Amino acid sequence: MPNEPKASSDPGASDLIKPPRFMGLRIDRQQVIRAFFSVSAAVTIVTLFLIMWTLVTEGPFRLQKKLGFLPVPTLKGGFLDTYRWELGVYRKAGLEFCDHVKKPLTEHETIFSRLKRAVGAELNTVSKVSRDRRDAAILAKTHVEERAALQREALQEALDKTGPATPPEKIEELRKAVREATARKVAAEVLPPLFTDAEKQKLQEDLRGLQPDQEDFPPFIQELMAESAKQDGLAREKFAAFVTAVDEFEVAADPIIEVHDAMKELALATKELAVQQHMSEDAVAQLLAAAAIAKTPEEKAAFEKDAAQTDTTAIDFKGRIEPLLAKRADYEKLIPAYLATVKKVMADMPSKPLTGEARTLLAKARKDLPEHIKTVEASLHHMSGWKWDKPIPLMQSLSAFLFGGDWITNSSWQDFYGMVPLLTGSLVISLTALLIALPFSIAAAIYVNQFATLREQEIIKPLIEFIQAIPSVVLGFIGISVVGDLIKSTSDVAWLQWIPGFPVAERLNMFNAGCLLALMAIPTMFSLAEDAINNVPRAFSEASEALGATKIQTVFKVIVPAATSGILAAMLLGLGRIIGETMVVLLVAGNRIAIPDFSDGIGTVFQPAHTLTGIIAQELGEVSRGSPHWQALFMVGIVLFAISLFINWASRLVVRKFQLPKI
Repeated sequence: MPNEPKASSDPGASDLIKPPRFMGLRIDRQQVIRAFFSVSAAVTIVTLFLIMWTLVTEGPFRLQKKLGFLPVPTLKGGFLDTYRWELGVYRKAGLEFCDHVKKPLTEHETIFSRLKRAVGAELNTVSKVSRDRRDAAILAKTHVEERAALQREALQEALDKTGPATPPEKIEELRKAVREATARKVAAEVLPPLFTDAEKQKLQEDLRGLQPDQEDFPPFIQELMAESAKQDGLAREKFAAFVTAVDEFEVAADPIIEVHDAMKELALATKELAVQQHMSEDAVAQLLAAAAIAKTPEEKAAFEKDAAQTDTTAIDFKGRIEPLLAKRADYEKLIPAYLATVKKVMADMPSKPLTGEARTLLAKARKDLPEHIKTVEASLHHMSGWKWDKPIPLMQSLSAFLFGGDWITNSSWQDFYGMVPLLTGSLVISLTALLIALPFSIAAAIYVNQFATLREQEIIKPLIEFIQAIPSVVLGFIGISVVGDLIKSTSDVAWLQWIPGFPVAERLNMFNAGCLLALMAIPTMFSLAEDAINNVPRAFSEASEALGATKIQTVFKVIVPAATSGILAAMLLGLGRIIGETMVVLLVAGNRIAIPDFSDGIGTVFQPAHTLTGIIAQELGEVSRGSPHWQALFMVGIVLFAISLFINWASRLVVRKFQLPKI
């Protein structure tokens, strides 16, 4: 036919529409690449699902085989169910009733601690120098003895020998070795400038004569100890009213402590019975389950016999609670005298302490006193309205986890799994790190992309990105040995005392962790922000320059606003990097499980804290699998997972909201 296409005479023409050969086979490379990325995406989705499934089934739910071989998650045996049971025992045994008394005692202890530190600061104005001189001399003696330990031990063994007596000439030889070694160590010991040259010489002479069988301190150290005791007595005489008031405040709670101890004894005995009953019920359930699958009638009968012999007698909680409730009357009688004493003591406190530390501590104590009085009075109301048989709903165990202020484990009293202290520590550290990292990373991105020469870019970018290669554990060591000491020494500088939180009491704190996490987040935030600035269309800057704008105006009024979405996304992803870090916060955050005292304002960041990631890393390897503690840690993992998902979702939302139109 005239219109029929002619076959090509070129033998290789048909190969142009066929896949090229690969290892002797015709394989479509595009299909292979597409399949590879599809499989990778599928593996990612499956891995994400398995992570979520593991967190859920090891945390709030338990797997039980109810539909054949298919495991079905159920609340029975999961964290919410077991924690509800523990809270139920906490209430039925009367531990909750005792804690209504314990809370005022805890507040009393906190106020007393501040008063004790305040009176110590006042006493130091008189006795600190003499005490430091005494301690420095004793420390020098200890150093010399430790450095000459080998010679001293040899002489001591010879003196303590129970067999044939060591010859006197041998004893004298060993004493000579001790004197020579001690003299060398004394010469190498650096004495502080607390002593005059004459005193240093006298102390050195005394130290050279140290012998292992010498029981008393050297004469000069005894003089220093006597002088320290004298100055301490003078200090107590000078501040006698203050010291007496603090002592009265301490002993005011002693009668209440006695009542509370008696209540604790009754409640703990009931709790022990409840735990034993629960273990017996579990044992019976396991025996009956074993009997159900027994292979022989004899085995089945043995299991059933053991189950029948196991004591599962119900506990008479009502009868055991009545003696505990009777203690309320004893507690109520003590309250008026206690409140009168603490009010009188606080009124007797000095109005103008000599030291700034004492003034600060007394101000905090006076501020806490009205709230403490309210707590004491409210405790009576709570005890009168307390019901031992009030049921614990399932949602209460969830709310106790999400909003509880105590994370207490392995306690002989009661375990609590409140997430708030951990979440607060994570958020404060993350916000501190973000506030430090954000200006540095964004400023570096703007400079490198817009102002730096090519040579500067080749130097700055690799250096910043190299920080990501530093292991987090190495940064943790730096935080312990360098950053912590630097913060502590800087906070002791006199002209910096105006900074909130200075002087810093703990070198391992949230600010230390925030600084290191900021260093870890800067490369991520810098790279993403620099890419966002680089992706701004060139037409924007060209139009700005054509209108006569300077470079600075173009950068900060055109380019940076246009890159806002990318910069915000960089900030959120940097926050995700920060909040998910474990090793650094575990090493340098201080690991104190308590809600930070926000009354210090900005100075709060200098307090120690614990985090969500740190508690998992610290405790997961030490708990038994399937225990409530184990399940609580997986609940923390669920919260972390939810936070990470939220941050990633927020970053994508920001990018879409501020995305530039295509040109």
